[in-house]
Amino acid sequence: MKTLIKVYLTTNQARIFTALILTGILSIGSNFTLIKNATAAPANLMPESANELIKENLTTNNLPRRVASAVLRDASKRWQISPKELEIIESTPQTWNNGCLGLSQPDEICTQALVPGWKVVVSDGKQKWIYHTNSNGRLLRIASTHPELNSKAKLPESLKNAVFQAASQRLNLPISQLNIVQAKQRTWNNGCLNLAGPDEGCTQAIVNGWKVVIGAVDQTLVYHTNASGSAIRLNEKASEIADNAITPVSIPISELPPPINSNVIFRQISSGGLFPRTYETVLLNDGRLIRYEMGDANDSERQVWQISRQEMRKFQRLLEKNKLSEYQNLSYPATKGSADYITYTVTTQEVTIQYNDVSQSNLPENLQTVVKAWNEILGSAIANQIPDEIKPLPIPVSELPPPVDRNVVFRQISSGGFIGKTYETILLNDGRLVQYRIGDANDSERRVWRVSQQKVQEFQQLLKEHRFNQSENLSYPAVSGSADYITYTVSSDDTTVRYNDVSQNNLPKNLQAIVKAWNEIRKYQ
Repeated sequence: MKTLIKVYLTTNQARIFTALILTGILSIGSNFTLIKNATAAPANLMPESANELIKENLTTNNLPRRVASAVLRDASKRWQISPKELEIIESTPQTWNNGCLGLSQPDEICTQALVPGWKVVVSDGKQKWIYHTNSNGRLLRIASTHPELNSKAKLPESLKNAVFQAASQRLNLPISQLNIVQAKQRTWNNGCLNLAGPDEGCTQAIVNGWKVVIGAVDQTLVYHTNASGSAIRLNEKASEIADNAITPVSIPISELPPPINSNVIFRQISSGGLFPRTYETVLLNDGRLIRYEMGDANDSERQVWQISRQEMRKFQRLLEKNKLSEYQNLSYPATKGSADYITYTVTTQEVTIQYNDVSQSNLPENLQTVVKAWNEILGSAIANQIPDEIKPLPIPVSELPPPVDRNVVFRQISSGGFIGKTYETILLNDGRLVQYRIGDANDSERRVWRVSQQKVQEFQQLLKEHRFNQSENLSYPAVSGSADYITYTVSSDDTTVRYNDVSQNNLPKNLQAIVKAWNEIRKYQ
């Protein structure tokens, strides 16, 4: 009996041990299966998600989306590659040393200003293109390209230059913004390079040459040439030339100039260009044209012209005929890649419109008509100064200012104009220039600056040579009908002369020379 019990226990223990081992193995296997199942699903998602994450980070956390879009759009158009096949593989913030984004061409004039932007590398997996852009992607240039020319033969340099020149003139773009997308040797079957015009007679001869595709921003030009480049024809049907129309945008309220006064018919504010100064030119309802540099405290560049009442009324009728109300507060921007252009902001009693010398030829027709008439008025006024001599009158004794002090070389008192304040400016014999507002009890607008002793001596000599002391207290009045003009009363020793910005151009030549020299001295600050 004991033996049977012992055998049973031994056998039963073996079974239990075996069961435990099998259970453990199954458990371990189950755990392996669970681990495998837990990791397999994410593994299938990783490649696509990671790629999307990289692209998302590239455009969101680093390169701005609009810059990336501009570069990809240009590359796609320029080399006829689907955007899906292009990828930005590198982007680095840069500060370019000029308005040409560090990629100026020979004889090209670039603004000498630092331009923040990006260096962007694009690839289709086979080749790379390097772009330079500004901060928002509106300006971009290609720094380096490596597209394969679809021909084993190399395009001759002279022919390449000739095609670039033709495309540059056609698109009104610098050569730096053009690129050769494709160049193939071709054999044309006539002297018109297979591009005969209507009723054009072509020599029936085989002509060896090239088919060259030029890429620009959003445009593609296809040229047929002969072997030397002396004959070049544009295949307009095969080309993609952008419409020249410009889409206007609204001028931000913060950038709108103040309304014009009731006596102003038209105003133009010009800014930018190679010499970035801002000038305001107004046409008054008395026919005067006044131009001055904004921000010039001395008002040293003020110019005044007069047009006839007939010219003035003709321009007013033109404004009434060519209704501009539909263009209220609209800006016509420059074409992409433009630089060093002048921006014009014009205002009538009803509207303000902005355009530039680059977009001017693409403005709506009636707006072009007004701009052309305005430019003709300006050109005519500048070319034809007021011809009539102004007869001087004696200044009444009661209106003569007190004599200048012994240490004063020259004094100017200015009054009137739009502002209606009176200022006195004096040049002392030690070279100091002092300006203050008469009637300012706090003397809050006093300014003092200095010129060299040499300048003082030169000016004193000029006064002697042009016999200023013989001017005999004369006043040169404004032309009849003038208003809001500035009157200047200048004195030296015992002589005083009065004139204004309307009559300035009609002063005797010796007085004009003195006034010009005085305005030059006032510039030094």
